[in-house]
Amino acid sequence: MTGADIVSLLKKHPLSVVCGVLSIGCAVMLYLRADKIAEYQQLSDQKATEASNALANVRNSEKLAEQTAEMQAASKELEGRVVKAGQLAVNLQYFYRLEADTGVKLLDVRQGALKRGAKADEYIGVPYTVSIQGSFPQALNFLARLEKGSHFCKFLGATMAKSGDDVVSLSLNLEMLGVP
Repeated sequence: MTGADIVSLLKKHPLSVVCGVLSIGCAVMLYLRADKIAEYQQLSDQKATEASNALANVRNSEKLAEQTAEMQAASKELEGRVVKAGQLAVNLQYFYRLEADTGVKLLDVRQGALKRGAKADEYIGVPYTVSIQGSFPQALNFLARLEKGSHFCKFLGATMAKSGDDVVSLSLNLEMLGVP
């Protein structure tokens, strides 16, 4: 094949020649850049993850103001149900109100010692020892009101004994959720 044959072949099939040259050029580029494919794939995956996270953030932020207001209201309600261990008179008044509401006789109520090392913004269990006397339904009513009352309460131990006709004595060890 001579130079004239090549030129005539180029003139007869210009599109095929251009495609062939481009294919050879692409093959050479692919060969030279093949080591970068994994790096570019990883970068592409990273960018796709970032884009997906950004879209999820946009979708989730539609009701963010409402959810923030709900969380703040729930937090405020929680703070209202927490006892402050340093306010002994206020805390004891809670038990005296329960005594008046349920008709039991409050024999003894004492706030126990707090655990050492509690931070001021940390929730702790404030221990109490409570002794009451009354009828069985009154004692159960007292327990129910403690359990469902305005403060969070956890019973650690209870002792009930019959102390006369239709009279029971109830001794409780309990903790109320509070702050120091």
